[in-house]
Order: sequence, then C-alpha cells, then structure tokens
Amino acid sequence: MKKIISILILALSITTLHAKSFTDEITKVIGSGPDVNINVGTGIIKTILAFSDDDDAKKANQLLSGLSKLRVSVFELNKNKNSEKLSGLITSKVEKLLSNGYEQIVTVKEEKEVVYIVAKVNDTMLEDAMVIVMEENDELVLIDMEGTLDLKQLAKISGKFDVDLSNIVVDL
Repeated sequence: MKKIISILILALSITTLHAKSFTDEITKVIGSGPDVNINVGTGIIKTILAFSDDDDAKKANQLLSGLSKLRVSVFELNKNKNSEKLSGLITSKVEKLLSNGYEQIVTVKEEKEVVYIVAKVNDTMLEDAMVIVMEENDELVLIDMEGTLDLKQLAKISGKFDVDLSNIVVDL
C-alpha cells in the first residue's frame, strides 16, 4: 500500500500554474466540472510520505520535497461536441505558458490523443510544471504542480517503479 501511494504521488506530481482558472475554462467549454479533483498541499504530501519508511518511499520523499501544491483534475469527454473548441483552449493555454517563460518539455500528438508537459526549467530542476493529456471522446487529465522537481532524482527513482524513460523525447 505504501508503494502504491508513493507511486500515485510520483505519477501525479509532474505539475501547476493557474489550474483553477484553467479548470474553470474547461468546465465552461465542456459543460460540466471535473469528475475527479484532487488538491494536495505541502502538509498532506509530507504526511503521506512520512508513513512510508522503506527506501523507495525515502527516494520519493526526496523527489517530492520541493512541491508546495499538487492539483489533479480529470474530465470525462464522452462524445463531447466541443472537442475542437477544447483543443483550441488547450493550445492557447500552452502558448500562453510558453510566452510567460515556460518551456515545452514533451509534446505528443497522435490521431486522437495529445499530451503536453510544460515547465520552467532551471538547470536540473523543473519548476511549476503542467501536464495536459487529452484523449478525444474519452477524458482530459490536467496535472498542475507548484514547486520544484529535481530531474536527477526523478531519473533515479523512475527505475524503482518500473518506469521506462528511455523512449521519451524531451524538448530542452
């Protein structure tokens, strides 16, 4: 159970910014709020990690210690009629972040799926990152992180959770 909680936090912790207002914009476009909404602050993150005392949890704690807030929102998009408008909203948000000093770390555009990871990059640190994953007619996941993640720590810990980062193309 401890590993599952640590893995969940690790997976969710690639992201932040103005997620509340962006979440509101998405809600307006699709006509309903998020089906899942998780908001975790520093105290909760540290409390969860404090209950885990194995080596993997300690490494996760090192990785996540720079986070001050984590927000995850999941929207169901079952046959949403506004998918084109939603795609435009997402593109606009990413462009706005880029114009405010963020870097586009990962971009995946497939037939029915798009993934963006944007963050401020400072040496080996990701600061205030946002992950947006949209599968057309399925779901939209918005992960928003305030704080920093050390990329060296992420690389070290990813192998422990059977996460293969070798095929990821990073735009730095």
